[in-house]
Amino acid sequence: MRETLAKWVSDAGALYHVERFGFSQPPSQLSYLRSRGDDYYISLVGELFDRLHEPYNDSVDWSQLGNAITQAGGVGVDQAPVYRGILEPEAAVLAAAAFYFGGYSASAYLTLKATDPGALSEMQRACYELLARPSTITSARVSTLVGAVRRGNLDAIQAQSEEAAEREAFALKSAPDEWVGWRLFRRILSRFQETNIRAVLPDGDSEFWDSLVRSLLNRDPPVWDFFPSQIDAIRSGLLGGATSFSIQMPTGAGKTALSETLLYYHLKRHPEDVAILLVPYRSLAAELRGSLVKRLGRMGLPARCAYGGTVPTRDEVQDFDDMRALVATPEALSGLLSAEPNLFARVSLVICDEGHLLDSGARGVGLELLLARMRAREIGPPKFVFVSAIVPNIEEINTWLDGTDETVVRSDYRPALAEFAVLRVSGTNTRTMVSLQIHPHQDASTFSIENFLSRDDFRYRSASTGRLNTYSFNSMKTQAIAAARKALSMGPVAVFAANKRGNQGAVGLANELLAQLESPLPMPAPMQFVEDGAKLQAAVEYFTLEYGASWVGTRALAAGAVLHHGDIPQETREVVEALVRREDVRLAICTNTLAEGVNLPIRTLVLYSVQRCGPDGAAENLLARDIKNLVGRAGRAGATTKGLVICANPGQWPLVAPVAQQQPGERVSGALLELMRRLQSALSQQSLTLTNDILEGVTALHTLIDGIDATLIDLAAEELGEDELVRIAGELSSQTFAARQAEPATTALMKQVFELRAQRVAAIKGAGRLGWIRETGTRARMLESVEAKLLPMRERWDDIEAATDPELVEALLTWAWDLPEMAEAVKEAYRGVPPTRSDFTRVLEAWIDGQPLIELARRASIDIDAMLGVHARVISYVLQVAVEQGVGLLKKLLEADDRELAQAVADFPEHLRFGVPTAAARVLAAGGLRHRRAAVALGRSPELGTLVDRSAVFPTARHLLDDRERWLPSMGRLVLENTLEDLRDPSVSDDQE
Repeated sequence: MRETLAKWVSDAGALYHVERFGFSQPPSQLSYLRSRGDDYYISLVGELFDRLHEPYNDSVDWSQLGNAITQAGGVGVDQAPVYRGILEPEAAVLAAAAFYFGGYSASAYLTLKATDPGALSEMQRACYELLARPSTITSARVSTLVGAVRRGNLDAIQAQSEEAAEREAFALKSAPDEWVGWRLFRRILSRFQETNIRAVLPDGDSEFWDSLVRSLLNRDPPVWDFFPSQIDAIRSGLLGGATSFSIQMPTGAGKTALSETLLYYHLKRHPEDVAILLVPYRSLAAELRGSLVKRLGRMGLPARCAYGGTVPTRDEVQDFDDMRALVATPEALSGLLSAEPNLFARVSLVICDEGHLLDSGARGVGLELLLARMRAREIGPPKFVFVSAIVPNIEEINTWLDGTDETVVRSDYRPALAEFAVLRVSGTNTRTMVSLQIHPHQDASTFSIENFLSRDDFRYRSASTGRLNTYSFNSMKTQAIAAARKALSMGPVAVFAANKRGNQGAVGLANELLAQLESPLPMPAPMQFVEDGAKLQAAVEYFTLEYGASWVGTRALAAGAVLHHGDIPQETREVVEALVRREDVRLAICTNTLAEGVNLPIRTLVLYSVQRCGPDGAAENLLARDIKNLVGRAGRAGATTKGLVICANPGQWPLVAPVAQQQPGERVSGALLELMRRLQSALSQQSLTLTNDILEGVTALHTLIDGIDATLIDLAAEELGEDELVRIAGELSSQTFAARQAEPATTALMKQVFELRAQRVAAIKGAGRLGWIRETGTRARMLESVEAKLLPMRERWDDIEAATDPELVEALLTWAWDLPEMAEAVKEAYRGVPPTRSDFTRVLEAWIDGQPLIELARRASIDIDAMLGVHARVISYVLQVAVEQGVGLLKKLLEADDRELAQAVADFPEHLRFGVPTAAARVLAAGGLRHRRAAVALGRSPELGTLVDRSAVFPTARHLLDDRERWLPSMGRLVLENTLEDLRDPSVSDDQE
């Protein structure tokens, strides 16, 4: 782009922000744009047609041109075009074309989404439909093209292209106006010819792809072509062969669609095999359950989702012989592989999404050992596809996974670009002024909106006194929330805090928003952007029933904003995410649980803090790669053509600037290596000799030894003696990613750890109990505790009739209470003041009785925020894992002694997992009802009574919900509507009855 035009575009972008932030008078240096709008627009259109002949080398230039034409033409916003002689639909087509030429097909679609094509000429209409992908196509040419893609007739697309070239040449000589339309159409068609899904897929015109192509074409919006990042990966040979691949793709660049394509290809080519998509978070697994899993099933590839506990439920292991694709978290997959050895042997493809989480504490240790376990498989490793947006040393990981130099794909393509800005404070007290410096990392285009926040934004008249007051705005927290409010007019906004609770965490930000809204400040309020008040009110009712009306999350939602962090239960997070995804609510206050993993239409991301408070209270900087992953959420394909990232703390801008400048982040070395180094240091400082008792007594090492044990148990064939198993363990330790990087002393220690665990596994094998571990998917380290402490808790285990029997709850909790991981979790969740066991029992009984969390908080005499932490850390994780492991091994111990375990005891772990009091409620929750409240209410009904067979429970539940008025008081509108939807979904019930 010419330098003068680039300056013009930069100034126009600054003016756009000035206007969208509510300033009626532009700065004097930008006023020339108002009087020269026609020159500006004509220059942009001229640039577009010049570049049809001589395209940009950098796709970002196309995006900048598309955004410039969008703004100049008043496309999609409530403002007039800068040039009165242009029609908005024409400008939209030209802007969309610019996006499309740069590979930004999602931005092209979005640009035309709200455009009325009625005023367009025939050829403009063809251009419009080729880019907008409307549900009803009126252009015969576009209809022919889409039909050709559907049928795999690439020759028909070639014929269309040749005809368009001829018509363009003819029009140039006879009808210049027509030439404009034909010229644009031919260039769009030329790109479509290269990027349409059939053209990119290998042998794309074959019938092999018909099911996938139909699925892509029938979506809303339909997928007609691939992104450049996806094209690079497919044309690099990703789909074929057994060699592992590693892919670096920015957030939002189409990883999910690429994974779906790979799963389809692999499973169709290998009809007896299973493919696995590993995802790090339950939230992402839940999202994919409702999208990718269902789509694969409709394509004839039965898929499942597993993201519960470490021991699989009956529903999770049901019909595994027919299952072809599995979406799972590493923890859930580890349990499934142990419980279903036949599944392990059938796996021939593993896609590891968000692979940079190898560095993420216990999760990273578990992931690395799981991948090492698969690499050590006796029949050979599966094909790995390692995917991440932010791993600069991805080649090293690819080599570890047996990839080659040719199987690394890097892409810097982002379907929606992000701009950066930082708040700058000047003056003090009443003279304080906050400017917004846009592009602070680009000297040539840096621009400041002065008085972005000033005293006038915080002055209001008191309703009680009639006097003018000023809301104090000296804190960065106040400024961050105010900046977010001003950005609401541009689209959805997320305010990120590195911590959950406390005055400086997400909870503190939510309280700040509420405090601001109590005063009538002259700034946009979240409720102004809520279009469906009834839908919001239904969600508020749900929050009130579960968490109480006074909880900050409930009050924030009532004000039109959502609070989202890791302690909030999964079902509630899904409610919140749905509100943001549909843009029913535009403002989110979150930690990385919302900003990472799930796909949401965030237009502006306000970084309140990129430092988190560590366990010792000291500030810890977020890594550059973590910040990069965060800012990748600003600007989502199909939701916005670009995003804005605002750093609210100017003192932390140096942490954000490298990301804005596209500098590489920190290398990934893996949490396993870090853990081994810390263990090495601790042993040296305390002059200890490492033993299995030490390994099993330190909770921080449990993920390490559990992962090693699971791998060794897989390898411990009947004929292997202890010496041979120890030798194999030593060799296995050298196969980890950590071993490739560690110093000799650390490598030796890691080998020692593996050999110690081999000795433990060999002892279990010698006692004839290894099969128990395999069959139950439990952890080897739990066996001794279950045998010595849990088993003797009761003289008989076959006389319990109800899973909710208080004596059973007491016995299991008494055993679990003394486990070191339980003691540590309770201390942490209760913030150093743990309750007595009897006090905790009252809370646990309320959970199993189906009581809402607000009632649990009342029984525990703690606030709801603290109870959320107790529920997340203790009840639904540490205690749940311990109980499901303990009951699994208890059954085997009893069977070995010709004794029986009551079915009620075997059912208890699921009652604990779902927090339900009856058998029918357990069946409903395990079968897929997303809301606990619905399972509890229906499960208590006399009609369901003691029913336990899902083929009877689900039809009865559907029939009961015909009387909606009966259930509305106990469920509330949101839960009732979602439950009706769940029970209509065949994947929840019918296919498993």
